[in-house]
Amino acid sequence: MIVDWTEEFDRWLTHAEEQGGRLLTVAVALLQALTDLPAKPAEESATFKRVRQARRHELWRVAHPFDPAVAVRIICWFPTDDHAVIALIGFDKKTIGEVFYTSATARGEALVDAWLRQKGGPDDR
Repeated sequence: MIVDWTEEFDRWLTHAEEQGGRLLTVAVALLQALTDLPAKPAEESATFKRVRQARRHELWRVAHPFDPAVAVRIICWFPTDDHAVIALIGFDKKTIGEVFYTSATARGEALVDAWLRQKGGPDDR
């Protein structure tokens, strides 16, 4: 799987790199999980789950097992089943909890729209 990401995600990842520690370790592991996918998930798992709040685009969240120090989530969208993943948002939801998904959904869907406009591609697949 090829992982492509937005400038917003790049800024978040750069911050995680600067911060280092457990946040960076978990972020890298989640990105590796995305890279290791042979295709878009066909079903949910502990690592990959659909974002239920998303309506316009099929967003997925990538998560790690419970860790009391961090709660990193990456919200992503698969523009094709077997080629690329757009990593939209990285976030340590530990600080705000489940309310994260409401804001992440709105931001994620807006970023998909912007990516589609930038790439001149067809609507959501």
